[in-house]
Amino acid sequence: MRGAGFAGGGRVRLLVLCTSPGLGGLELYAEREWQHLTAAGWSCHFAIARRGRLAQRNAQQGRNVLLLPQGDGLLPLAAARRLARYIDSQGIDVMHMHWGRELRLAALAKRLSRRRPKLVYSRHMGITRPKKDLLHRFLYRQVDRLLAISKQVQREARRFLPLAEDQIRLLYLGVADRSVTGPDCEPVPGTIRQRPFRIALFGRIEHGKGQHVLIEALQQFIGTGREAGALLVGQIMDARYFEKLQGQIGAAGLSGHVERRDFLDNPMAVMPCFDVVVLTTLCETFGLVLVEAMRAGVAVIGTDAGGVPEIIEHEKSGLLVPPGDAAALASALARLYDDPALKQRLAAAGKARADQMFDSKRHFQRLEAELESL
Repeated sequence: MRGAGFAGGGRVRLLVLCTSPGLGGLELYAEREWQHLTAAGWSCHFAIARRGRLAQRNAQQGRNVLLLPQGDGLLPLAAARRLARYIDSQGIDVMHMHWGRELRLAALAKRLSRRRPKLVYSRHMGITRPKKDLLHRFLYRQVDRLLAISKQVQREARRFLPLAEDQIRLLYLGVADRSVTGPDCEPVPGTIRQRPFRIALFGRIEHGKGQHVLIEALQQFIGTGREAGALLVGQIMDARYFEKLQGQIGAAGLSGHVERRDFLDNPMAVMPCFDVVVLTTLCETFGLVLVEAMRAGVAVIGTDAGGVPEIIEHEKSGLLVPPGDAAALASALARLYDDPALKQRLAAAGKARADQMFDSKRHFQRLEAELESL
């Protein structure tokens, strides 16, 4: 039965909602869902923030793209009314949201619409406290299914959210195996490419992503007489943090060893240009960039927290280090630098694991099944 009700724009209509203004793993996943399901024959719409980065990429698509206003504070009535009107005019049956801050928007739009679509919530972020007060009980009463992207998020959702256990499902994210004939090293500065050991960190520039930990580790690594360069790839989300990061780089004498690039459309094409991809987030709920690097055949190092240990098997498919521990990260980098055979073995095992567990086709098959079951 899978796909029978959707193929060719059939009876059921889906709206993917992602009003986050930034551009990272969460936003790109929502975009990929919309594109994938549209190509697969679903009647699929995309609601995004008018002034967000997703709008810059997709506003010209026109058909089936709804641009929503930002703001409205804690009660986004204007945007909710517009979204509700769109839901009714387009006959939307299922709304799939991705950003925690838009729960009020999605819940209000559902209540204001005549169709009252089913609401699916993919939870990409961790949950740190109970949300069972009157407001959250009302909001989560509108949620028909919550998809947790890691076992950790699933456990937190069951503990902290006013949802029945059978409403909360585990659905790992997946990435496509974008194999390339040769790595596209153009976006990598020559100063980095010339280094004998190249490190990459992909992530928004903000404190929680831990770029400062990599800089401190790199300083220690180079202080042992080893040579390396690092590329930081991502959108600047916190300008003050970025200024501090630049000051840290300069004070450590690493200006010729560290470069930055803004968001890249196809990071998997660039990743093979590096010896290792690191994730220094203090507590990452999943770590999609690690899966991308593993499927690209690159060795990975991640923080031993959040959902990362569900991706990396320590010493088997990558290395884990305590969050915020620059010395441990420097030691892990030194191991890969000193032992190319270990680096190759971890990269090969990581690719095999990611190919099996985090394949995009399998992920979307499971997502379709979840949506259809509603």
